[in-house]
Amino acid sequence: MTESIIVEKLNKSFPIKSTNGKGLFGIFAKNKQRFQALKEVSFSVKHGEILGYIGPNGAGKSTTIKTLTGILTPDSGKVSVEGFTPWLDRMEFTKHIGVVFGQRSLLWWDLPPKDIFPLYKEIYEIPKEQFENRVNYLVEKFEAQDFVNTPTRKLSLGQRMRCEIIAALIHKPKVLFLDEPTIGLDAIAKEKMRSFIQEINQKEKTTVVLTTHDMNDIEALADKIIVLDQGSIIFEGKPETFKKMHVKEAVMSFEVLEVKESNEFISLLAETKQVVQEGNYYEVSFNLDKMTAQQAASRLFACCNTSSFQITEPTLEEIIKEFYERSQKLQNPSRKPKA
Repeated sequence: MTESIIVEKLNKSFPIKSTNGKGLFGIFAKNKQRFQALKEVSFSVKHGEILGYIGPNGAGKSTTIKTLTGILTPDSGKVSVEGFTPWLDRMEFTKHIGVVFGQRSLLWWDLPPKDIFPLYKEIYEIPKEQFENRVNYLVEKFEAQDFVNTPTRKLSLGQRMRCEIIAALIHKPKVLFLDEPTIGLDAIAKEKMRSFIQEINQKEKTTVVLTTHDMNDIEALADKIIVLDQGSIIFEGKPETFKKMHVKEAVMSFEVLEVKESNEFISLLAETKQVVQEGNYYEVSFNLDKMTAQQAASRLFACCNTSSFQITEPTLEEIIKEFYERSQKLQNPSRKPKA
């Protein structure tokens, strides 16, 4: 079997709490209304693949992950993670997964991480020598030597997150679930965290399911993304494929030092939309369906000598944000902005 995770027609709903206008009695009245958190969700993840599972708040990401880790039982559908049905085989299943959720710490606040790690040795029944070698390897790999003996409450967010991931990896899980692993970290710490995750994934062939709002995490790590909105999958595929589908324009900025072919330069400007012109400095946007970035650059260089040349395309974060905004407008066409 090449798939580490298989999800088929997953459905999950929750009761909607409401008093129905009946006062105190209404609190205890049976409420038949339900909120559909997941709607016929189906996807698969190959062994050793990194999946970016993304969507706006309330899209159903947490419900999916809680189902995949056995915390929730779905209303209907099938889930297989490393051959296990998570909510039925929890005792044996948890030996094969690692989970790092921001709201559920694997560490104890007043104790140093190094004192907590032996607890996982006992939980996962890891032989002493194997445990010691594993912890030493992970502490070195995540560069945690200088703070692993410091009480958790005194660690920075980045230090704590590294120790959380070490704890989740002690038993060498086949699947690692990560929820916002770089949230709150500075740029350098984020880059290091991504590098650590990527190296573990490549060396140990660990399947990773990553939920995040940081699209830089997705672009740096994910082999595949799933975009979820209102409980349904609206895209599944490679991040670059999603970008190509939704990026329609790019911006080319440059300063003209010399015009070699004036007619060609005029023609190029006529096929673009001028954004800014200040003296010899230009910013123009062009339709990527009609002209690729490489074609635009080649045409410019053929007719001009330039400096400060740059072509900028929207980031994945900007594309996703715009995509959700369009989706919300389509779902609520009559909704008017507040005055």
